[in-house]
Amino acid sequence: MNWPEKRICVTGGAGFLGTHLIEDLRARGATNIFIPKIEEYDLVDPAAIKQMLADSNPDVIIHLAAHVGGIGANREHPAEFFYDNLMMGVQLMHQAYLRGVEKFVAIGTVCAYPKFTPVPFKEDDLWIGYPEETNAPYGLAKKMLLVQSQAYREQYGFNSIFLLPVNLYGPGDNFDPRSSHVIPALIRKCIEAQESGTGQIVVWGDGTPTPEFSFAKDAARGIGLATGK
Repeated sequence: MNWPEKRICVTGGAGFLGTHLIEDLRARGATNIFIPKIEEYDLVDPAAIKQMLADSNPDVIIHLAAHVGGIGANREHPAEFFYDNLMMGVQLMHQAYLRGVEKFVAIGTVCAYPKFTPVPFKEDDLWIGYPEETNAPYGLAKKMLLVQSQAYREQYGFNSIFLLPVNLYGPGDNFDPRSSHVIPALIRKCIEAQESGTGQIVVWGDGTPTPEFSFAKDAARGIGLATGK
């Protein structure tokens, strides 16, 4: 990809992974990067999507934006996580196709994998069962972007790819106990336990899961490489 000549729209570009991706894209030579802010464009709203595309006129879209959170947030807001993520992703890809965008890069989630996926994961395992119930609404909403990408490529020849990163960690992570993921949540719990002198922390789960983690800058580099192919 001739990065300096491409107009690139990165939804979620101001977020945790997004900031690392923007840094990676600029290192590759990208100069025209549009980062829509939620205050200006609510991507759940079809009219806002059309306006954002009109304002950015992108050659490439990298869709990172998502309504996300940890276990607690997923338990409290399953309907919101399903609806918001499904609507913003499906509508954005469809409008990108209608506008003739050259490439669409959809970012999925490891939460799309079935609850009892054998370890280590394989790509084909994505379809062997239902996701873990707590994360299922969010995971399935994101999983539909893979189905849409395959369908639009088959019927329309639309250049859409779907990338599936695992749990991320790294600089700029979210440490809010209401919405953080496992590594920042554990770090905060350990620090608070040390400061309070309790000598112990409470961790959800039974200790049997074996999660996989990726450094955010490495994930950003992978997205940049896949986008440029």
